[in-house]
Amino acid sequence: MSLEKFKEEVRQYIVLKDEVEFLNQRQTEIKKRVIESLLEVGEEDNRGHIVAELNDEKFGRTTVVHQKRISKSLDMDKAESILNAKGIKERCIKLVPTINEDEIMAAYYEGLITEEEVDEMFPAKVSYALLIKK
Repeated sequence: MSLEKFKEEVRQYIVLKDEVEFLNQRQTEIKKRVIESLLEVGEEDNRGHIVAELNDEKFGRTTVVHQKRISKSLDMDKAESILNAKGIKERCIKLVPTINEDEIMAAYYEGLITEEEVDEMFPAKVSYALLIKK
């Protein structure tokens, strides 16, 4: 590839990257307004989603949904308190052995393991990123 062709590819990359950034920001702004409007004009279905049916000349029939999603995660403090009160905390604890990386390095500095062994335990992973600085 010639230097001129390379320069043109870099120019195109920069322009596209800037456009994508702008479009992502614009999409985020519009999404916020769509949700606000949907909350006003939509109706809640039996699952808690807010739904609006649209008939659009360009896109046809479109359903817009502000989907309710529920996730659960363990509240460790509350779980510990409840399990302690029930006397079953020990039964519900799972101990998982993990290797302490600080101790591996301490063992290396004490001469108990070699640098080659440390390198074997911590293999290097190489990755590359394309950076274009203006």
